[in-house]
Amino acid sequence: MMNQKILWMAGCFGVIACVTAGSVMSYRFAVNTMEEMQTDYESRVSELVEVDVTKQLEQKAQEVVQETIKNNSDIISANSSEDALDINTVYQIQKYDVTKDTTTTEYETLPEELVGFTRKDVDAYCKEYMDILPVEEYLAGLQSIGVSSFSKERLVIKKIYDSSKVTYQYYLIAVEGEVVVYYGDKKTVYEYTGIETKNLTKEETTALKKGIEVKDEKELFSILENYTS
Repeated sequence: MMNQKILWMAGCFGVIACVTAGSVMSYRFAVNTMEEMQTDYESRVSELVEVDVTKQLEQKAQEVVQETIKNNSDIISANSSEDALDINTVYQIQKYDVTKDTTTTEYETLPEELVGFTRKDVDAYCKEYMDILPVEEYLAGLQSIGVSSFSKERLVIKKIYDSSKVTYQYYLIAVEGEVVVYYGDKKTVYEYTGIETKNLTKEETTALKKGIEVKDEKELFSILENYTS
């Protein structure tokens, strides 16, 4: 009888132990599952927050760009009621030759210094261009330059040439005791001859002090050859 009680009690403890172990395992499984779900949730929330922040930053950047463009446009409008030239403006040059009565048209990239210019600015640019005329333009007989047509889309500059107005191509003058050859514009040096005025006649020296206009290259070489002979 005693043995049966012991067996019965042992069996009860075994069942209780199994149930307890099963409960513990179920609890741990539930805890692990909850932890994994929590981690996954936090990861998803983090991704959503990151995406949202990125979208907000991109939107803010776009707003800043749009505001900058608007401000620049406002500045241009405030500075002038006219259109201003930009890098996309078509630059057209019309050249009229008086002696031949012909007109040629050339297309070039808008000079960098003209970007942002208004009609008034370009008019001033043309005036300054004539005041400091490049030597090649002088030799070609440029008589005038001006705006023929102006808009943001197209700038047309007209140049008028008359080579018959170029009466001399070179200019001789004495500079610090040396014969110096300038182009006809009297500003651009063509050649330092190395010829000293002290070796010339009185008449030649006097003429060089006043300056001698030379028609062309043939006449120039003739004069210089005479100085060295």
